[in-house]
Amino acid sequence: MGHSADRLATRFGVSRADQDAYAVRSHQNAASAHDKGLYDEEIIAAHGTTKENNVKADSNIEKLATLKPAFIKPHGTITPATSSPLTDGASAVSGMELCCIRIG
Repeated sequence: MGHSADRLATRFGVSRADQDAYAVRSHQNAASAHDKGLYDEEIIAAHGTTKENNVKADSNIEKLATLKPAFIKPHGTITPATSSPLTDGASAVSGMELCCIRIG
């Protein structure tokens, strides 16, 4: 997914700065929604908490600017902050399922 995102960003002219700004805004919006209780009816507690571990309320442009590309190195624009760990996990599950089918 990350490689595809990097290629699409290049093709459509989405800059690293645009991606970082979008990621910061997304994290801040998610943190604000949690603080306001907007997700209270949507989240089921796991391990005694309803706090999401993927929302980084303290994200800022300066922090994101220090991150190195995660997929296409050294010139890619997708970083750990602008890629979703949820799709990474989904890809891993999908890959393991295919592996298990092949092995039998």
